[in-house]
Amino acid sequence: MQIMVCNIGSTSLKFQLIEMDSQKVLAKGHTDRVGSENAAVTYWKEGEELLQEHTRIPSHREAVEHALDFLVDAEFSILPDLKAIDAVGFKTIQAGDKNGSVLLTQDVLNAMEDYKALAPAHNPPYLTAIYMFRELLPNTPLVGVFEPGFHVDAPEYAKVYGTPYEWYETYGVKKYGYHGASHRFVTWETVRILGLNEDDHKIITCHLGGSSSLCAFKNGRSIDTSMGFTPQSGLLQSTRIGDMDPYVLPYIMERKGIDLDTALKECSQNAGLAGLSGTSGDMRDIRKAEKAGDKRAKLARDKFIYDIKRYIGEYIVLMEGVDAITFTGGIGQQDADLRQRVLSSLHFLGLEINQQKNKEHAQIISSNTSNVRALILDTNEEWVVAQETFKVINN
Repeated sequence: MQIMVCNIGSTSLKFQLIEMDSQKVLAKGHTDRVGSENAAVTYWKEGEELLQEHTRIPSHREAVEHALDFLVDAEFSILPDLKAIDAVGFKTIQAGDKNGSVLLTQDVLNAMEDYKALAPAHNPPYLTAIYMFRELLPNTPLVGVFEPGFHVDAPEYAKVYGTPYEWYETYGVKKYGYHGASHRFVTWETVRILGLNEDDHKIITCHLGGSSSLCAFKNGRSIDTSMGFTPQSGLLQSTRIGDMDPYVLPYIMERKGIDLDTALKECSQNAGLAGLSGTSGDMRDIRKAEKAGDKRAKLARDKFIYDIKRYIGEYIVLMEGVDAITFTGGIGQQDADLRQRVLSSLHFLGLEINQQKNKEHAQIISSNTSNVRALILDTNEEWVVAQETFKVINN
């Protein structure tokens, strides 16, 4: 079975074409800066780069068309036609009570439309791509692997807020959690690599990048995660605000004389690491500015690390211990100083860092005698989506 996996960001499109029997990636591609006159497009076939160009990609629709044209181009001999794709899986974000790994029926698409406000940067481009695939491949199953699906088995008391119960029961106001595909892959890889008991383990995963979240994973399921009703909550994001008292909004609206839409725009576009640091939302820029003595850059980095520690501490108490802490994502995998600052706080639990391995970004960065293991792992969200799509089709 050949499954195409689509991972759509607010300004990007990534895809993989995977042969499930052999677990072989037949082709993959990445289009960056979608919506520009100079989008960067790179395509590979079986690991070999075949095409790299900068071209006009004004929308996600054109990005999808460009990718499909590549797959059936006779010059590259990847697919004879689009009918050779047995299913298409999407790393979808939000569909309320339809969250999970599900066929993308009209009911599910309607739910995605209803929940656009929770994922305004993701649901619209995904809907565009899904409708396009449905038009081009009317007989090919389309599957959504929704990000909150990994967290649906968390205890109800971990998901509810202290809102009026009607908000929860009637309007679905609760903690959904996100980054499900990444946390799913990294948790089970941690279990496999360390040889942990599949039914008895306590793992904290740290997905740290432009968008960041932590997850507490106990005995085979997610029991809590830092993101909540929307991806706005939890840790600081690149430009998103993270945890905040909701009464800040009416206060700042009155003081600044702005409406709700303007206030929310500031929370999502001018806040987070970029808002605090005054440089950018990229941790590499922030760290460079901090080293140059910029106090705001230091504040942003300190706040980010503080919140990672805060959630780790919370999850250790909730799980009554921890076997391993695993880092993934661009920041998690590349920022040795951040890992050192986070993990050194856990020395009292017997977590010992191997400083050299940490600097080298090795897979296991704790010492051999450490009571708690620390790892760095590549995530593979596309493979998770392919596996879940395969399960849905076979069921």
